[in-house]
Amino acid sequence: MRRNHVLHVIKSEWKKTRKTPVQLVTMLLVPMISVLFLSWCLSYVVTLVDRYSGTVYFPEDFSAEEMKEELSESYPDFSFRNGTLEEATTRVSNGKADCALVVEDKTIRILYDSSILTSSQALKDAKDLGIDLSYLLEGEKYYSDAYDLYPEIENIDMSSSADRVIGYIDRVGGVVGMIIFLMMASNAMTLSARTITGEKERQTFDTLVLCPADLSKILLGKELVMLAEIFLSGIIGSIAAIGGMAIWSPKEFDAVTENGAEVAGWFFVIVLLIFAAALVITAIFSVIGSAFAQTKKTSLFSSCGMVLVSISAILPSFIDTGIVKYFPLSDWTPILKSICKDEFTYTPIFTALAISLLLFGLSMILSSGLWERTSE
Repeated sequence: MRRNHVLHVIKSEWKKTRKTPVQLVTMLLVPMISVLFLSWCLSYVVTLVDRYSGTVYFPEDFSAEEMKEELSESYPDFSFRNGTLEEATTRVSNGKADCALVVEDKTIRILYDSSILTSSQALKDAKDLGIDLSYLLEGEKYYSDAYDLYPEIENIDMSSSADRVIGYIDRVGGVVGMIIFLMMASNAMTLSARTITGEKERQTFDTLVLCPADLSKILLGKELVMLAEIFLSGIIGSIAAIGGMAIWSPKEFDAVTENGAEVAGWFFVIVLLIFAAALVITAIFSVIGSAFAQTKKTSLFSSCGMVLVSISAILPSFIDTGIVKYFPLSDWTPILKSICKDEFTYTPIFTALAISLLLFGLSMILSSGLWERTSE
């Protein structure tokens, strides 16, 4: 009989929150567009940091085209031309080049402005290019007979595809996870204010007290509906994040699929992460919604809940320890990185899920107590 009461409450709450087709489309499109836009912004920033332009200046009586043929393949981000030190200084100071190499009689000067340099890779490549230039110029000027004995320049990338993906996750994973969780928290804040606090503000709480079902059963029905909607928004956000990665970071996406293909239940892992996050977020905002009788106060304290969610999501960026992968909301980045390292086990995620269920159960007890206090 009690189970029927719970099912009745769930159906009733679902009817209250049921959306029109336009509202449903809006609810699904807003998180998707938001996360896609964020993914594009982050990929643009990463590309901007990795991309640079450099210039090599040779004396007027030197053939820059010959050096271009020798080095352009190994250093595609550098251009080669004839010019003076003054021209190079002007070009770098005006921001038209991140760095410049000026070849003189006995010196190769590397010019850069640390205040406007956007890529540390530019300076590293400039130093490597300077060494290669010194070998080529020496061989051409002093050891022309032995010039052909010098080995060709060969670029070897020591990092694996998994290393590149881990670096990508370090840069954007925490931020993307935080945005997804904040989007879920925003929905939770709205739902708790409308379905939990709203019962008191609309003065319909007294009718709930007269219902045959216990207040705790009614609250459980409300929380389960809220949990379902929060979980759905998290899944939509995750799909949008994966789509954004496939569109704007195809190399990293291919590396993820290569490494992730060996892990059974990749999609299942994402679902568990989102479900654990939805449980914690529902627990936080159901307690906040049950504690107050006015939506304004609920919204005020919900801001504290948003801060808590955001801090938890980016915690791995500040705490370099494996223990954070057991904490709900904080386990997003460490678990994704463990998959890419081929070190993934289900123990951390099941531990985090157990903690989430415990927090959800405690929130039910606390929220029910707050509701019973209101009925008195």
